[in-house]
Amino acid sequence: MFASAETPTPAPAPASLAEDFIDIWFSPSTVFARRVNGGAWGPFLITTILLCALFFAAMGSMQGIFDAEFAKALAEARAQNPAMTDAQAAQMQGIMEGSLKYGGLVAMPMIIGGLGLVVWLLAKIFGGTLSLGGGIMVASFAYLPKALDLLVFLAQSFVLNGPATSKFQYSVGVGRLLDPNMNQGVYNLLGRVDLFTIWVTVLITLGLMHTAKVERTKAIAAGVGLWVLGGLPALLQVFRG
Repeated sequence: MFASAETPTPAPAPASLAEDFIDIWFSPSTVFARRVNGGAWGPFLITTILLCALFFAAMGSMQGIFDAEFAKALAEARAQNPAMTDAQAAQMQGIMEGSLKYGGLVAMPMIIGGLGLVVWLLAKIFGGTLSLGGGIMVASFAYLPKALDLLVFLAQSFVLNGPATSKFQYSVGVGRLLDPNMNQGVYNLLGRVDLFTIWVTVLITLGLMHTAKVERTKAIAAGVGLWVLGGLPALLQVFRG
C-alpha cells in the first residue's frame, strides 16, 4: 500500500468518477495516482452530500448522545451559575441540541474543505506538488470511510441495545471500552484510536504520496503528524484537567 511514489510506474488508465468512488475502497493508491490532474468539486460534492444524508438519517439514533452531552454541559453551567432557572436550562438545551444536530450538517463541507487546506499545506511543507483543489480532492476521497462509520453506527443502534448514550459507545476502536464519565480529555484522545479515523489518516498519507508526490517517509510522517494535530483539542482538555 505504501509503495514509494518515486518508483517509476506506468501511467494509470483514466477512469470515471464513479469508478474512482468504487476503487478508493480497494485500490486507493491507483485512484490518487490517476487523479493528479482531476477536478476537486465532483468528489467534494458527492462526499459532502453522502455524509450529510447519513448524518441526518442517524440523528434519531444520536439522541442519547445529545442528551448525555447536554447533561454534562448543564452540570458545568449550574456549577458556575447556581442561580440558573429551569427556563434558562431548557433554553440552553434547545440551543445546544440545535447546534449539535444541524451544526453537524453545516459543518460537514467546512470540515472537508478545511482538511483539504491542511493536506495542501502538508504537501507544501514536505516538498510535494499539489494545488489547493488537489488537496480538497484528496480530503474528499480520504473522508469517505466516515460514511461507512455512520452506517456501522446506524446498524449497531438497531441490532444492539438501542440508541447510543455516549459518543464512542458504538465506535470501532478503543473508545468503545472506555467509561464516558472518565476525564473527558483522556476519553476524547483515546477515542481517536479508531478504525475509521486511522483509515482516513492512511488515505491522506497515500494521497500525499501518489497525488502530491511526497516522498514515502515524509508522507507517513505527515500522516502521523495530522493524526496528532487532530488530538490537540483533547490534549488541551487533559492539561486543563
